[in-house]
Amino acid sequence: MFTFKVVKEQHGWAIRMDERMITPFWSRELAVREASSLADAIRRHGECVEVIVEGVAPNELPSKIEGPSSAGLNAPSLRRWQNPQ
Repeated sequence: MFTFKVVKEQHGWAIRMDERMITPFWSRELAVREASSLADAIRRHGECVEVIVEGVAPNELPSKIEGPSSAGLNAPSLRRWQNPQ
């Protein structure tokens, strides 16, 4: 299973896979949209993927992310949230 984590960094937001940062973003929304897009692309190859947004309660994320990546993130079984430690 692949896991993309959207995390708050010193100068914005980032997508991490394991301990590697994929790319930085100016906003959480952009990072979530890109993580979802990456997850969708991997799912099309039959792999299991999840997107985790750290420090966000489920009701804080928009109910719908606009763009081609919205299907994966809005499926309840494919999203998780973690509170910051």
